[in-house]
Amino acid sequence: MNFQIMKHRHTLYTISIALIVISALLLVTRGLNYGIDFKGGSILHVRFNDESSESKIRENFKQIEKNRSLYFTADQLIIQSVSGGQNREFIIQYPAAPLDSQENAKIHDVVLSDLKAIAPFSDEALEVSNVGPTIGDEMKKQGIQAAIIAVIGILLYLAYRFELQSATGAIAAIVHDLIITLGFLSLIGLEFDVTVLAALLTLLGYSVNDSIVILDRIRENRKISKETSFAKLIDDSINQTLGRTINTSITTLLALLALLLLGGISIKGFAITLTFGVIVGTYSSIFISSPVLLEMTGDKLGRAANK
Repeated sequence: MNFQIMKHRHTLYTISIALIVISALLLVTRGLNYGIDFKGGSILHVRFNDESSESKIRENFKQIEKNRSLYFTADQLIIQSVSGGQNREFIIQYPAAPLDSQENAKIHDVVLSDLKAIAPFSDEALEVSNVGPTIGDEMKKQGIQAAIIAVIGILLYLAYRFELQSATGAIAAIVHDLIITLGFLSLIGLEFDVTVLAALLTLLGYSVNDSIVILDRIRENRKISKETSFAKLIDDSINQTLGRTINTSITTLLALLALLLLGGISIKGFAITLTFGVIVGTYSSIFISSPVLLEMTGDKLGRAANK
């Protein structure tokens, strides 16, 4: 293979910048669909005695609304059927109350009693969990801090392991992947919970792993190649590792596809996020990190710094 990627790097920059701008606009206008882990709320895991459906459960809550003064509406519910539950087992999520108080606990008990009166369910199978708004805000802060710490840690390690220019290229690819993936999540309205956050942090490691393979080959070739053009040397290095990069991505995507199809609802967000992220991460490892290295270093190939 002899792809001349550096020759078309400015076209690739344009594509990436356009995707980043679109993603940023989506995040500003639509935002992320934060799950209960981050915005607070209640989760009911219910096994009804009779078969039910999302529309039936929503209608049941509309009936409760008519009789009670609730702080949420039936349209705000997130209802998911549990795989293997035979249309009887569901996970029902509704938003957190504006304030944490004993009154909110009473409302929660009222919801359970009224729901059971309309659609009887098994007490043995009932699972209830609550996340307050304060805890949700703290989870958001911790998630952002985790991402920042991960990026800083990767930058420091790469700067030590390689050189600052190479580290900058890899970090540019990571930031590129993170913003575009977040824009994609905003576009499709996927619920952003702790599993999606875990997928994003996993994506950071995957993306930098791909970039390191290419950057390491570039460093090796700088020592032994007779090329005088750094752009040509980078192209050669990418072509030499391209088969490995594509094979790794394909095998990873096959595993993620299995999770997406058979993993169930609880892991769906993780699988969707990482599937899209692997595709974007493969793109950035080839078309972003190395071109950024070339822009920072220049086309003149000097080997003095690599002895």
